Amino acid sequence: MKKIIIILLLQFGLFTHAQEITKVENAIGRQVIAGSISEDEARAKAIAQAKVDALRKAGVAEHIQSYEMLYKSEIGNKFDEVFMSDMFSEIRGAVKKYDIVKIDKGIDAFKNFYIEAVINAEVILYSTGKDPAFQVNIDGIKQVYQSSEKMRYSVTPTQDCYLNIFNLYENNASLIYPNHYEKSRLFKAGEKVSFPLSDLMDGYTIEKSTKNPEKNKLIFVFTKENIPFIKYKLNQEGDQLTTFEDISAWLFSISPDKRVNYLVQFVIY
Repeated sequence: MKKIIIILLLQFGLFTHAQEITKVENAIGRQVIAGSISEDEARAKAIAQAKVDALRKAGVAEHIQSYEMLYKSEIGNKFDEVFMSDMFSEIRGAVKKYDIVKIDKGIDAFKNFYIEAVINAEVILYSTGKDPAFQVNIDGIKQVYQSSEKMRYSVTPTQDCYLNIFNLYENNASLIYPNHYEKSRLFKAGEKVSFPLSDLMDGYTIEKSTKNPEKNKLIFVFTKENIPFIKYKLNQEGDQLTTFEDISAWLFSISPDKRVNYLVQFVIY
């Protein structure tokens, strides 16, 4: 979906929610180049495995399969497998950021070509779990839209909170709220708020970017504190483009008791 809203422009200051940070050096990941896997894909998968190794070294060994699912989803666009699974309740830490020390190529004992990634990482360790009393009702989003149709929806939180909304479609990811026309605001507990926020708009015009039906995923991230997402780039059309890796890094830098996340899917024909 090229645009879910008219031209988007946004500038925020950086905010980082304080968490216990463990620094891990020389975490290693390796991926064999075989079959349909390209060198670029192998490199990305090697870095993903290095992130998992960093988590192990930081002491977050429990439910390690959830982490593997998370980092593989960054590569394979399997966002729904992550956001609609129980992994959020299992994760006890996350890679906040990482630096690549080196990328090596080689041949293993079975004569397979491989790429090996070595990273230094900062791992966040959570001291608290999910707040079961923090929930939000999202209403009004249909499963199917026709191109050029208008979208309207509402949110009703159980606690005071702030909101960031991301759109994932095809191989793209973008921040769609807040934006230049709809500023960040406090959503009050029990108050039903309708989108678009402006009374001058009767809905968001939905447009697809492909000839075929286009699958879209909206990720709603509600936070108890104002924690803006700023890692995006504006394209010529004004869209705030980002990546799922940057979204997940930002999301998991927030303590589970301070956030609640929802994924809503729809198709544009």
